[in-house]
Amino acid sequence: MSVTFETIIVGVDGRDHGFEALRQALTLRPPNGVLHSITVVESRGAQRAGHVDPRQLALLVDEAEKTHEQAAALLKGHPSCDARVAPGDPLETLLAHAPDEHATLIAVGSHRHSRTVGMLLGSTSTGLLHNDAPCSVLVARINGGHVWVPQRILVGVDGSPYSPAALATADELAARLGAEVTVLAATGGKQIESEGAWAARVDKWTPGHPVVNLLDQSLHANLVILGSRGLHGLRALGSVSERVAHRAHCSVLVVRVGVEPNELAGEPAEATTQRKDTDER
Repeated sequence: MSVTFETIIVGVDGRDHGFEALRQALTLRPPNGVLHSITVVESRGAQRAGHVDPRQLALLVDEAEKTHEQAAALLKGHPSCDARVAPGDPLETLLAHAPDEHATLIAVGSHRHSRTVGMLLGSTSTGLLHNDAPCSVLVARINGGHVWVPQRILVGVDGSPYSPAALATADELAARLGAEVTVLAATGGKQIESEGAWAARVDKWTPGHPVVNLLDQSLHANLVILGSRGLHGLRALGSVSERVAHRAHCSVLVVRVGVEPNELAGEPAEATTQRKDTDER
């Protein structure tokens, strides 16, 4: 199984974290890959008492144009990359562009915070993780002012049908970027079987909950990679990938495969349905 990021969409909002997401997406982009930077003019911010304030809207448009110019400057010299401005809601716009562009990755910047804060703020990263983005999601964090190169990749696995996708992505990036991959499996969450080809790849078997262990180990990584099927709304609050994505000390890549779990595992669809209420990912 191989997951590539041949078409990437990046949400750039004018903040440092947004531009960092763009830089990191450029690093993850394979040779000859396509990248679209999208800056959204959110007209709702110019509404007062049900009416659009033309002066406020003009300010928003001006800010978007300046952000677009900065994004275009960062992309200069990179073939098959462009910067765009689009009206609408940031989350809805990114979700709408993804299938239109056949995107395999959406990248956004984010502060490190709890998932509850993310929900209250309505952050785009939270929305992407909760609304089942049709592709993988990168939640990028600023790397202490240094140029981001994912030389240390941490992969969380649990023997689920989604672990192979995370491993394949890590191996592909490691081969291309010269990175070191560490594979971690925590035994304190849902019950996992320590057998199979995936188990032979595990470098660290740790007790305790996977979220706690992954957050601790993220201190020593540049990128955490997790596989996920993508749950909706409140059900996503319990997922390991969503919780780690919000609280990790480094960037997090949530890999989503394009098929249903039963297709990957070879099990009946009804068996997968029965398992969903207890499965953490």
